[in-house]
Amino acid sequence: MSEKVNTAGQAPSTGKRAAEEIYDILRERILSGELTPGDRLPSERALMVELQRSRPTIREALRRLEQGGYITTAQGTSGAVVCQPSLQAAEEPLQDIIRLGGVTLKELNEYRQNNDGTIAAWAAKRAKEEDVAALADCVERQAASVTEFEKFIELDVEFHGLLSHASGNRVAEIVTDVLAGVEREMLHQKMQPLSDDLRQEMCRDILTQHKEILAAIRCGDSRAARAAMTTHIRAAGRNLRV
Repeated sequence: MSEKVNTAGQAPSTGKRAAEEIYDILRERILSGELTPGDRLPSERALMVELQRSRPTIREALRRLEQGGYITTAQGTSGAVVCQPSLQAAEEPLQDIIRLGGVTLKELNEYRQNNDGTIAAWAAKRAKEEDVAALADCVERQAASVTEFEKFIELDVEFHGLLSHASGNRVAEIVTDVLAGVEREMLHQKMQPLSDDLRQEMCRDILTQHKEILAAIRCGDSRAARAAMTTHIRAAGRNLRV
């Protein structure tokens, strides 16, 4: 692993906290490609000299970068290492916004009616044999789990993740992954207070809808897949009172 040090320039003078300035500078170096996965960041001392900041400020900036999944550090090593890109940096802020009410569940459901329908249509056109097999296996496990709503919720999220993978569109897969945690929590909160009978009825309805989506994908019918998914998302909105 190489160490890349840019000694030209220093932290700009802005109204931000000093640690945020350093975080922004180092994050931009990673996002611009100046620092790439596997590169070792300069040592804390080198960053202190280059950016003219104290050690606690540098450490706070590095801590934030590590929390965001941009770098990793290990005991006994010199300097942090740039990580491969991950979804962590995108997932947590969006999930926090939704949970704090910045995005409503109604808006999320409206988005999914259009977006998930397109994903299902793409999957009908592009799914490989192994994708269809994985979806079928997930549906079978759902059928065996209608009396265990927590397990069923996990499989519901898995089904949509497998579907986005089958769509062959990486952006769709990333967005679905980002939303997965929010949707898992939403389903759990809505279903937890219900009676066992109502939960099982809801699970059976979802299972039936998933089977219809799968049947359309097996036939390669993108129009039917889109329609089945739209029906599924609208039903979810009604059942969950979104």
